[in-house]
Parts: sequence; C-alpha cells; structure tokens
Amino acid sequence: MKKFLFLLNNIAAIGLLLAYVSPYVPPKTTWFFSIFGLGYPFILIVNILFFLMWLAIKPKNALLSGLILLLGFNALQKAIGFNPANNADADLSIMTYNIGKTRIDFHYKGREKKIKKFKNFIQKEQPEVICIQERLPKHLDYYKQIFTGYNLHPDSDIGTAIYSKHPIINGGNIPFNTKSHNATWADIEVDKKKIRIYSIHLSSNRVTNLTDDIKEIFDESKYILSKYNEHAKVRATQLKQVLDHAAQSPYPVIINGDFNDVPQSYIYKMIDEDYKDAFREGGRGLMQTYIGRFIGLRIDFSFVSEDLKVLNHDIIKTNLSDHYPLVTTLDL
Repeated sequence: MKKFLFLLNNIAAIGLLLAYVSPYVPPKTTWFFSIFGLGYPFILIVNILFFLMWLAIKPKNALLSGLILLLGFNALQKAIGFNPANNADADLSIMTYNIGKTRIDFHYKGREKKIKKFKNFIQKEQPEVICIQERLPKHLDYYKQIFTGYNLHPDSDIGTAIYSKHPIINGGNIPFNTKSHNATWADIEVDKKKIRIYSIHLSSNRVTNLTDDIKEIFDESKYILSKYNEHAKVRATQLKQVLDHAAQSPYPVIINGDFNDVPQSYIYKMIDEDYKDAFREGGRGLMQTYIGRFIGLRIDFSFVSEDLKVLNHDIIKTNLSDHYPLVTTLDL
C-alpha cells in the first residue's frame, strides 16, 4: 500500500513541476503545460497532504514532496500572501470588480433592492477609483445611481469602465474582439501627480463555469483543454496590445481587471516581467477572486509600475457578483 501511495506521490510531484514550467511556455506552442498551471492550487494541496502524511508514517518519503514544495516557493507566493497589514496612510485606493452577475440581478423583478444593496456597498467602501468589467449597456442608468460622486470614462456601451473621484484628464479604449472584452484607460490626477489606469477584460473560456462542479472537469476535459488554450492565445494577443499601449505612457501605470487566467500562466508572466503584482506586494492569505468550488482560482489582478508602492491588497468577500472585488491602496 505504501509503495502505491508513493507512486501516486511521484505523479503528483511531476504534476507540480509541470505547473511550475507552465508560465514559460507560450500557449501557441502547446496546451499541455498550461492545463497543469490551471490546476496548480489542487496539485499543490495534494502535494502538501502527501508531505504531511509521510511525515507522520514514514518521514524519509516526505523528502520528495518537501523538495518540490520548496522549489516552488515563488509560485506559492502568487497563491498565498505573506504580507503584514500596512497601516500607513494611503494616497490612492483602487478597486477592480467584474460585475458580471449584475447582468442578471439588475434585469429581473426585485432589481431595485439589489441596486440599492450594490450602491450601499460602494458607499461603504468608498474607493477613490473603481475599474469595472462586464457592464451591460442597457444598465447604464443603474450604474449612475450606484456610482454617484464619480467621474466616468467612457460614458458609452462598452463592457469596461473607470469611475474616479479624481479628475480624469485623458482617456481612451483599446478594442478587442467583443464589446464586453476590451481595455479602457484613463489618466487621472491625484494631488498634482498623474497616473494612467487601465480596466481590462481579456477573452473568456468558460473554464470558471465548468469548475463549479468538480465532476465536470473530467466529463468535459476535452472541451476545457481545447477552449482554454484557444482563448489563452487570444488573451496573449490582447494583453500585448495593452502592454504596448502602456509602454508609451508618460505616467506611472496601474493595470487592473479580469485576466481570465491564473498566476501559473504565460499571460501572468507576460505582465509580471514589467509590473508588480499588487497581491504579492501587499496581499494576505489565500487569494481567490472567482466565486466557485475551484479553490484558489485567482483570475482578477492589479499590477502597478515599479515606482509605485503597494501598501495593501485586499479581497472583499461579497456575493454581489460572481467575482470578488479587489482593493489596492498605494503610496504615490
């Protein structure tokens, strides 16, 4: 029995190694590694359980998982935040929020209560800037009720938007393949300092929906493999558009939004090379941004220029959408 368990342990260890490799392999090359990157949280937990089990019954066998876990400490920092809370005064607070579930909540009977609940949430949190994804054009009047006191860019029917209590001095849009998937940008002025902020929504592949039911991962595995890699290629192209645009910014940059991909992905590595992940800089605990049964599914991010200091990066547990809102506080 122990030999069989150790064989399974070896398989899990190899799976974790493949997850570590995933960010370095472009999706146009192969889907093989990226699927292990997607499953990283689950594979990580399996290896931790093997490590603890062997410590209890046969410590020598714990060495395999122990070494694999140590080797992946950099990957672990993308999944679990080890930063203490920072009580320093912040110059700017930014929320990023995919509000896709409101497409349903604001559409049917009883929407007035849900709109009021959403408005109360925003008034309670009072972020200075809010980056929104998955707005619905016919709900623009509802958003005006919710985001009172904010300047808006753009006041149009695309899916992304930026609401700011600070002056918006310039702005634009980077179109992708649909009105829902695009990138909005705005230059804002905070205490005479100018910053460029992006709200982006990259191509979706419905993997988040499938993983609500663990059984579906196996039943629809072929679908997940083909669609995940197919859309990963699209996301890489879209993100390159954003990064090329941001590279021309005369001001420090903050890129927020729904990336529809995980930290152990090529997409993450693309942006992580030039910008700091706010979660790694100021987050605490297990970061999960999509509300589902897939543990640790972090697909929403905030990235900032190297010269901006992240004080805190928090997840707010609310069921107003199928994503959690993230709030980053910065020292400018």
